[in-house]
Amino acid sequence: MKKLTFLYVTLFLAILSSCSNDDSDDLIDFSVTFNTATISTTETETTTEITLNFSRAATEAGTITVSYSGENATYGTDFSTAPAGNAGSISIPVSVGDLNTSITLTKILDPVEGTTKSVTFALDGFDNTDWMNGSLTSSTVSFSPIAALNGIIDLENGGSNMPNQVYFDFSSGVQTAVKRDTWELAFYNGTENRVYLNSSLLVSAAELEGITDLLSVTETTDLSSPLELNTLDPMTFQPTTVTVNTVSDLLQGLPVGYFQYGDIQENIVFTDSGAGELEGTAFAEVSTTASENNVYIIGLGNAIPTEAAEPGSINTTGDHRGFMKVRILSDGNSYTIQYADLEETTNFSEVTVSKNDSYILSAFSLTEGQPVSVEPAKDSWDINFSGVFSYYGSQGPLFAGLTYSDYAVHNTLGGVGLYQVTTYERDSEGVVTEFDVPSYANFARGDVDESSFIYDDRTVIGSGWRDAFGGTLRDDRYYVLKDAANNYYKLMFTAYVSNEGVRGNAQFTYERL
Repeated sequence: MKKLTFLYVTLFLAILSSCSNDDSDDLIDFSVTFNTATISTTETETTTEITLNFSRAATEAGTITVSYSGENATYGTDFSTAPAGNAGSISIPVSVGDLNTSITLTKILDPVEGTTKSVTFALDGFDNTDWMNGSLTSSTVSFSPIAALNGIIDLENGGSNMPNQVYFDFSSGVQTAVKRDTWELAFYNGTENRVYLNSSLLVSAAELEGITDLLSVTETTDLSSPLELNTLDPMTFQPTTVTVNTVSDLLQGLPVGYFQYGDIQENIVFTDSGAGELEGTAFAEVSTTASENNVYIIGLGNAIPTEAAEPGSINTTGDHRGFMKVRILSDGNSYTIQYADLEETTNFSEVTVSKNDSYILSAFSLTEGQPVSVEPAKDSWDINFSGVFSYYGSQGPLFAGLTYSDYAVHNTLGGVGLYQVTTYERDSEGVVTEFDVPSYANFARGDVDESSFIYDDRTVIGSGWRDAFGGTLRDDRYYVLKDAANNYYKLMFTAYVSNEGVRGNAQFTYERL
């Protein structure tokens, strides 16, 4: 049995380390498409980018002509553009190597209350006869908020290191990119006092049961009682147990990885749950009675590498960023964060962060010692394309700290529901079974199954939309989403890598139902 387990694990590791890359010297057609059909703006936004994406990098220079027309909007009076418009037309230069271009619209006058104002841009020709229109040939900018109709989104995860996590809001068509190493902890702004970890950075946390004096903790500190924890033997990769007596012992198994310590049966887990529910945080609920809140050791996660990976591969996990000790207090309306370096015994830092009902979570950087802006407002994002995602769980027969790439989660804490539609299944013999469901193109509002929406597990999309081992995009599934304002959308991934084969450049298309 041990030999079989070892062979299984060896094969498993070999698969994990493998990648494939299908390159071709043949250029695809050069087409131009707007990345979204509608763009919504607010009163406070004075400028808006209208993006045109290319099917591949331009191999020769040229010019795109875009026409525009306004509804209750006159050029020079209500709006202007860069490049400048002339008699209803804009000429946009394209240079060799460009993957996209854009028009900047500047609002001069907002609409009078009770009226609408918008500008529609449309592809109107190219000076290169080999260029052609893509799937979206027009885009309308509304001067006031509207629900977006559809779009093609190139995610800004930043390439093979996946340095950014991206929040996307379907109703506005807006994505917000944030460096994933700008924060470690996030505080829940609802009625419960909960602390979340930055799973995209592989942050972990371990409670020191019965220890409330932050400055008394160092690596040599004894735990209140020994822990028997599970891990994997680094030589045989077979399950084994370790006895943890001190903080120093604990540090060996705190970083997220295959050798992370834990015991799911005893509810000893040093990451948040994959599903993301309030009760699944590594931190216990913060008590308003200070004496009930213990010290935690925080694994600060892994640095973002700067060296790009080979095409088709990823390089997302750098050196471990070390450890800090933290104690969180709360009065129900705010959180007080006490923190220090692990070996500090004289002074600790303390910062109070008030709850803000406009946001689900408020992020905090332990390394910078201050709150940071990460999540958009709670009603302004539906999906987080985190790029990297980690939690403690099972992979086959093994329990370990798992890390995934190309990952997406939906905003379950914000009331967003989502489910997957599977169009066919291929078994191990290659036999295909097609299911009696509409294709993505034919799926309409009447096909929505309200009972299928999942509101308590954020990982429905996860990384299942692509085949990392085969280096391909899965074409057997798409997704249906219902946002908190009861708008319905369908979405399907349309690219796994860039035109040059670089990971961290995914693309999806969506449409409001």
